[in-house]
Amino acid sequence: MLTQQEACDLVLAGFTQTRGAIAACELDPRGQYWVIHANSYEYVVNGRGDHCLVGAGAYLVHVASGRLDVTPSYETWHESIQDIYDRDDAAGAHYVLRPDCAAGDKRAIVHLHRRLDCSLIDARWLLDAANRDWLTGTGRCLRHARAELATHGIQTQVVLQDDPRQALSLAPPNHFLHDVLKRLRERASLRVERPHSQDVAP
Repeated sequence: MLTQQEACDLVLAGFTQTRGAIAACELDPRGQYWVIHANSYEYVVNGRGDHCLVGAGAYLVHVASGRLDVTPSYETWHESIQDIYDRDDAAGAHYVLRPDCAAGDKRAIVHLHRRLDCSLIDARWLLDAANRDWLTGTGRCLRHARAELATHGIQTQVVLQDDPRQALSLAPPNHFLHDVLKRLRERASLRVERPHSQDVAP
């Protein structure tokens, strides 16, 4: 178990081109990571803005293992640590966004057809048992996508699977509704043509 000082020393050891200094250090809400804010000594101690190092947001040091993760500056450390929580909780499995309705739900098929602006055949295909793995990505990104879709009447669920199968990747920051709908249209375009006898709209 790393102490606060040991975690800070680990972060400072990464400052090889300039002297570093710790601005703040605290435990995360779960008590699993030290959340450390660090920058150049001249910036932290002497307030020299021209010495501010950019690119890294916060340093997250796993208390038990000493694993170090660096958060990007465009995310808050709360967002980044949620991704790490999700990664740890998944234990190697994949987060997958799937429809939360029956394969033969005609109302859902028609609604999906209208929202995606795709054919009824494609909409039905997306709900078939073999094609229900729609999107994969971080748990946080998919949960946001699920909430966006729900506001427009498309009910989905986020599950963990060992194999994401044909699910398309949805990477941050592409979790807004128009991005999600675009990826679902792309997912529908993967439909394999079936005999015309099966391509009957509901």
